[in-house]
Amino acid sequence: MATIDHHLLMALMDTIPDRIYFKDREGRFLSVNKAMRDFMKAPDQEAMLGRTDFDFFLPAHAQPAFNDEQWVIATGKPIVGKVEREDLPDGRVTWASTTKVPMRDEQGNIIGTCGISRDVTEEHTKTEQLEEYAAMLAEKQAQIERDLMLAHQVQQAMLPQSYPCMPRGAAASACALHFAHRYIPEAMVGGDFFTVATLSDTQVGLLICDVMGHGTPAALITAVQRVLVEELQSVAAEPGRFLTELNARLHHFFDPLPTSMFVTGFYLTIDVATGVVRFANAGHPRPLRISRHTGEVRIMGADQLKPPFALGVIPDSVYAVEEEKIGPGDMLFLYTDGIFDLGEGKEMAFGDASFLDMVRSAAAHTGGAFLDNLLANARAIAGKTTFEDDVCLVAIEYSPPGEDRRTQPLPQLHAD
Repeated sequence: MATIDHHLLMALMDTIPDRIYFKDREGRFLSVNKAMRDFMKAPDQEAMLGRTDFDFFLPAHAQPAFNDEQWVIATGKPIVGKVEREDLPDGRVTWASTTKVPMRDEQGNIIGTCGISRDVTEEHTKTEQLEEYAAMLAEKQAQIERDLMLAHQVQQAMLPQSYPCMPRGAAASACALHFAHRYIPEAMVGGDFFTVATLSDTQVGLLICDVMGHGTPAALITAVQRVLVEELQSVAAEPGRFLTELNARLHHFFDPLPTSMFVTGFYLTIDVATGVVRFANAGHPRPLRISRHTGEVRIMGADQLKPPFALGVIPDSVYAVEEEKIGPGDMLFLYTDGIFDLGEGKEMAFGDASFLDMVRSAAAHTGGAFLDNLLANARAIAGKTTFEDDVCLVAIEYSPPGEDRRTQPLPQLHAD
C-alpha cells in the first residue's frame, strides 16, 4: 500500500508544472519532480540526488537559497512566496516565487526542507517593464512640468512689470494714474492677457483680452497677441481702429487652424490731462466705473450698443468707439469672465446684482487691496480657493495732481 501511495505521489509531482524538491539538513537533494529535473537539464533524478544548489546555480542565488533553508530548519517556520532571482551557469536568469517549509520525521524532528518554486519570470519581466515605463512617464511628466513652469514665468514676464507715470516725466508722487492687477491662470499658463502702453505725454492705452479656452493653446495665442499689439502702436491712440486692425490680423492667423478660435477684447485710452476715456469693445465684459465722490458703481458703455464680434471671427469687423469722462477719485475696473465662473452652480453673470454687490463690498479699498478683497469675496461665495477659468483683473485709479487718493472720502457705494 505504501508503495502504491509513493507511486501516486510521484505521478502527481511529475504532472505539476511547479518545481518540487526535498532536501536534507545540509541542502542536498533527496527527491525532485520532473519540472525540477527539466529546469536543471538533468537526465534523471539520480543526476541530482546528493547534490546542492551550489552545483546547479551561481553563488548569487545558491548562497541566499541555502541561508533561507537553514533559517527554516533553525526556526521551524516556513518562508512563503518569496520572489527570488535565479542565476544559472549557462547564462539563464529566471525569477521564481518560492515557498520552503520544514520537513519532519515521525517524531517531529526537522530533517530537512521541502520547497516549491513557481516560475514568474514573465510576470516579473512585465513588472520591470511597467516600472521602467512608469519611470519614463514620470520623467516626461517632470519635463512637461518644468517646461510649463518656464512657460508660466515667460507669460508672467509678458504682463506689465511696471506702469507708466502720467503725465510723462512726472515724479512718482505726482502720477495721475495708479494701476494694479492680479493674474490667476486656471493652469500653469492661461489665455487671459493685458498690456499697458504710453501713447503720448498724457495718454495711455490698455488692452485686456480673453482667449477662448485656457491652458497651453490659449497661452500660445496670448504670445501672438503680444507681438501683434507691438506692431499696432501706430494706431493705438484710436480704439476702434486698433481693434479693427488687431481683429484682421488675428483672423489671418486663426484662419488656417483646424479648430475655431476667437478672442474677446476691450481696449481703452485715457488722457490724464482731460479725464477723457475712449474705448471700443470686441465681445468682452464691459468694465465698471467706480466713483468715490458719488458712490456709483456703473457699467461703462451704452446698453443699447450691441458689441460686435469677438476678435478673429469676422475679418472685416468694425468696432465702434465710445467716450466717457472720469473725475478725480474714479476707478476703472477691467476683468475677464473667469471672475464669474465660480463652479458648482454658483456662477454669476455680467451685470448681475450679486456681481455688483461683490465689487461694491471690495471698493472700500484701493489698488491691489481692492483686487485682493474682491478675489477673497469670490472665493468665499464659491466655497473654494480655485477658479474654473483664468482670471485677470485690472484696476486703474484716476487722481490728477492735487488730489490725494488715499484721503478721499469713501461714501456708501451703490450700483445703478
